[in-house]
Amino acid sequence: MKPAFTEYTAAQQQTLFDGQRVSPILPYSYKRDILTGSGASFAPSISVSGAQHKMSLLVRNGQLRFAEPGEQGTLILKPHPARFALNRDIPANEEFCMRVCRGIFRLPTAASALCFFQDGVPAYLTRRFDILPSGQKLHMEDLASLSGLLVQGNSNAKYNGSYEQLAGIVARVSSVPLMDLRLFFRMVLVNFILCNGDAHAKNFSMLEADGGAWRLAPVYDVMNTRVHVSDTDFAMGHGLFEDGRTCPRNHLSDFFLSWGETIGLSRRIIQLDIRNILQRSPGIIRELTDSHMTPKAQRTFRYHVQQRIERF
Repeated sequence: MKPAFTEYTAAQQQTLFDGQRVSPILPYSYKRDILTGSGASFAPSISVSGAQHKMSLLVRNGQLRFAEPGEQGTLILKPHPARFALNRDIPANEEFCMRVCRGIFRLPTAASALCFFQDGVPAYLTRRFDILPSGQKLHMEDLASLSGLLVQGNSNAKYNGSYEQLAGIVARVSSVPLMDLRLFFRMVLVNFILCNGDAHAKNFSMLEADGGAWRLAPVYDVMNTRVHVSDTDFAMGHGLFEDGRTCPRNHLSDFFLSWGETIGLSRRIIQLDIRNILQRSPGIIRELTDSHMTPKAQRTFRYHVQQRIERF
C-alpha cells in the first residue's frame, strides 16, 4: 500500500469540498474508533451495503469529522470491512475504479478520494451528490426501491431480477429515457469490464434534479470484487436478460448488442458505445500502477480485467 498523502489536489478539493483545503488525515483511529465500535456513538451509519459500513462525515475548520446526530453530513466514509481477502485494499480498489469510470470512460461519477485514519489505515471517501452546496437535499430513489424488490428483512432481494428489468425502470422514471437508457447501458458494460460482481439494484439510482426532472444518478459503489471474492459475472440473479439466458464465455459484443436492442437502444448507438468502451479499456491496465493498491492486489485486478476484455 502506498503511504498516506498529506494533501488533496486542487481538483479534489474543488469536487469534494467546494475548494476548501481539507486534510486527508482523519482525527480518528481505525483500531480504536472503527474496529472496537467505540465510534458508533458519534458516527451514525447511513446504511450497510453488504459488509461495508457507510458513515456520515462533514467538514469543520479544514478537518473531516463524523456528523453527530441531527447534523447533515455531505460526505460518506467507507472503512474497509474486517473480512475478505486483501481487505485493506478495498478502499483503494473502489477509489481507482471510480477514477477509471470518470477519467477513462467519461461517465458521470460521484466525487471520491482516499483518506486515512491516524494509524495509517486507508478509507474510501465520497461526496453525496444528492445534497447541493446550499444544503438542499435532492430526492433520490435506488432502482431496488423503485422496482419493489426490497422485502423487509431480506437484504438479498436487491439481487433479484435482471438488468433488463432495471432498464425498464430507468425508461419509465427518466425525464429523458433514451439518454438515460444509453447511459445505463454504458454503466452496466463498464461495471462488467471492471469485474464488479456487486452491481445490484441498490447501486443504481434515479435523482430528481433541482427543477423536477428525473435523471439516472451518477456512478457510485464500483469496485473490482474479484480481487476480494470469487463471484459471478453479474450481480443480478437473472443477469442481463429477464429470461435468465447464460452469459457466454466469448463473443460478448454480440451478447451486449442483443441486450441493448432489447432495452430499446438502436443498433448503431450500441455498436458505437461498445467499440468506444473497448477501445478505452486498455487504459485501465496502463493506469493501474498509479492506484494505491498493493502489488498483489494490482496483479489480481489486472488478471481479471484482462480476462474480461479478452472475452469480447
